[in-house]
This record gives sequence, structure tokens and C-alpha cells, in this order.
Amino acid sequence: MKKNNTWISFTFEWNSLIKDLIRCSWAIVLAAIIAWMGIHVYETSVYTPTYVSSAVLVVRSKVGISGAYSNLTASAEMAKIFTKVFKQNSMKKLAAENLGLDSFDGTIETSVKGSTNMLNISVKADEPELAFQLLTSILEVYPKVSDAVFTDAVINIISEPQMPSYPANSALITYRKHIILLAMAFEAAIVILLSLLRETVKEEKGFSGKIDSKLLGIVPHERPHLSFKEILQKKKRALLINDPYSSLKFTEDYQKLATKLEYINKNNGKKVITITSVAENEGKSTVAANLAIALSNRGYKIALLDLDVHKPSLYKIFDFYDEIKNDFSDVLSSKIGIGNFRFFRYRKSDLLIAFNKKTYSNSAELFKGHYFEDCILTLREQMDFVIIDTPPTSVSADAITLSTYSDSTLIVVRTDCVPVRDINDTILSIADAGGNLEGCILNNVYKPFTLFGQMGADERGGYGYGNYYGYSKYSKSSSLTEVLDEGFSADLLDDMNSKKED
Repeated sequence: MKKNNTWISFTFEWNSLIKDLIRCSWAIVLAAIIAWMGIHVYETSVYTPTYVSSAVLVVRSKVGISGAYSNLTASAEMAKIFTKVFKQNSMKKLAAENLGLDSFDGTIETSVKGSTNMLNISVKADEPELAFQLLTSILEVYPKVSDAVFTDAVINIISEPQMPSYPANSALITYRKHIILLAMAFEAAIVILLSLLRETVKEEKGFSGKIDSKLLGIVPHERPHLSFKEILQKKKRALLINDPYSSLKFTEDYQKLATKLEYINKNNGKKVITITSVAENEGKSTVAANLAIALSNRGYKIALLDLDVHKPSLYKIFDFYDEIKNDFSDVLSSKIGIGNFRFFRYRKSDLLIAFNKKTYSNSAELFKGHYFEDCILTLREQMDFVIIDTPPTSVSADAITLSTYSDSTLIVVRTDCVPVRDINDTILSIADAGGNLEGCILNNVYKPFTLFGQMGADERGGYGYGNYYGYSKYSKSSSLTEVLDEGFSADLLDDMNSKKED
């Protein structure tokens, strides 16, 4: 597809399509209800049932084979004439008088079957009994009229009239179920069409043609492993790479991203990395946490900062709900110095986390001035990597501001979540502010739909990546984080450095 939207593109991704159908199931059900109500309104307000009683007659001559009207052609001509005779007002008047009615409340229709002498006659009326009675009366009185037209004509009944059991114009009512199903199918087709036309990044191969930035890596879709108790309590568990239930594919892709950041750091000296997204719930905080863990597992000193002062979430990801005496917002607001701030060490590793639980409506003042810049410089000097989790750009401009203090900025793009134009606008805003955009990370990528893949094997017949069930050195850890007894001091850094050398 061209980026100027000259061409309309259809992007098919099976998971996105299924989710759209499930998400819009209410609209499909509503279409069925509207169709049913429309049929009901038509039936009660507009619809007038019409009943039809029919009979088949055969017209022939009284004379023998040598008579003038004994051949089939002549009989057919007589049948055509009788189609007009049966519609005469005199016939209707006689039939009504025969029933003791003041008028003939029905409609007579006649026709000849092809070139034969067989005559179809039917009567339409508003009531089934009336239609049957009027036709029966016509068949009783027609000799009085027919004898006046053809004295030698004989009309025999070969199909007696029957009492109609349902209206002749009840197609809409009869096919009520079909119409409702058709309405549901039509609504589903609209949902599918809108899903195919929606301009979002739905898969990896569609990224380069839509987004004005390079794709740094992908994060596959991963389902959290929840216990039955957690499901009942509706708890959420963060998707971390050291979770004993994390799949090998999920872990390996984060290791690939960590390798790229490691390569960028060695070649360009980029330490401070800002991670943001366009909208909420795109997984930027989870990506920041996993990248920090992956880099710390390689022996790097990592500082992970939660600078999302609008909706902080790192403490939830690391399952740290205990009360803290100070959070990193106190450093930002100059209440305490960076040297006195107590970080949280993650599982006795070299990953230090600066949790933040406070929210600020006016966050712009926190990131202005030399004080914040000095904090970043201090962390840059002491740590190997500084990873900053920021609020989404649709919520606040903090990420744009923080990108100017960073060496690299990464945008987390969740598949089929944010319109392409919004992502490109964010990329342009970071460039205009002077930030260095390193690339994008495509999150929650589903594997392509294949028959073997859905059965647990890939297209080559080999089984896919499984999960680690309990084979992790962290599986029996009593806690994820511990509060450091000392602040961000030289002694702490010396301890981390000596540990690294050992």
C-alpha cells in the first residue's frame, strides 16, 4: 500500500478478524432483533393477508369427434374465451347471490395452461373461507353464463377447490428465519469489511509499508498462565521472561531485542533508553521491564525508572504492593536527592528499579530544568543502561520531552490497536522535538494461521515452542524485589561492580 492512501488495502489477519466478530457480536444480534421487529411491524401494521382458492377445469365440446369443436385447437380457443367469461360482472353477481351476499368480495383470476384446453381459475379474498366459498359458488353457477356463450361447450372440473391454509402473500412471514439470518450475515459482512479496511499494523509483514520507522523487533503473543484461584479472583499476572511458565519463543525474542540494544550501546554508546507508546494498554511497561531483566541477566547494571506519573504500573508488573517511604517522584520534585533515593533491587540482581506510585496531573514541571537533567547524567555515569518507562503520547507529551534527554527512544506498537496515522504522527513529533527514535517494537504478534500450527505444530511438522514448567532458578523465589538498605551510593555501586568482576 502507498503511504499517501492512494490505494485501498485489505489486510487479513485471522486473529484480528475473529476478535472483531466477537467484539461486534452485539451488533450482529442487534441486526437480528431489528429484522425481527421490522417483520413484526410489517405484519401488524402494513401487511394484509390474501388467501387464494384454486381449481382446474377442462373445456371440451358436446359433439363427437367429427364435430366443429372436437379437436384440441378448437377446445383451446374455447378455453381462452372462457377466461374472459369467468371474469364477467354477471358471473360475480350470480356467485354472490348464490351465497346470499350483497357483493362479490374477491378477485377472480383465470389462465390457460399453454396451448391446452385446461383452464385455471382462482379467487383471492381476505379470508380463507370466503375465497373457498366464492370459488365454489362460481363453479355452481357458471353453466348459466357458459350456456349463453357456447351451447355445445362442456366444462369439467378436474381439480376441486381446496380451503387455503396460509396466505398467498406470506413470503416475508414464511421466511422470517431466513430474513433474520440474512440480516445477521449482512451485519457480519460489514464487520469483516471494516476489519479488513482498518488501517492498523496487524502483522509483521505489514509494518514496513505503513510505518515511517524501522522495526527493531517483535514480541509474540503470550497467554499468561493463571491458576484456577487467580481466574476466579480475576487477577492479572505480568508477562515476564523469567516466569517459569513463559514460552521459549517469548523469551528468545526478548533476548534478540536485548542483543540489539547491546550492539547499539557498544557501537554508539547509547545508554539512556526511553520506551513509550501511542495509546494505553499497548504493553510498553511490560516491554521495558522485560528488556531490563534481559540486560541485567547478561551482567549489566540497569536502572529502570517509572516516569509514568499519570498511571504508573511497574510496581504492579513486579508485584510490589507494599508501602514505600519514597518513590521516584520525590526525586523529580526535589524532595530528596538522587544519592539518597532507595532503589529496589530485583532478585539480588544488578537491576535497580525506581518505583513510582504517585500521580501528577501537571507533570511538565517535573521534567524541566537542570535538576532532572543532572539525575539522568548521574545515572548515565553509574549504570550501563537506564531504561525509562513513560506515559503514552496520547495521554501526555512527557514521552516527547523525555526523548530529548535520552540516547534512544523506542515506540511499542501493539498489533491492531492504534491507527497508522497516529503512530506516524508520534514518530514525527519525536523527530521535531529533537529526540532520537531508534525504532519500533511490534507487540502481541500472533503467528500466521495454519492448520498444523493450530494443532500444535508448525508448517514443517515440528512441534512449536513449549513452556518451562518449574524449570527456573527463580521458580521458588520468596519475593521479587527487596528494598535497599542504603541509597544510591558509591558503596552500592562498588558492591555491584565487584559482583560483576567476580
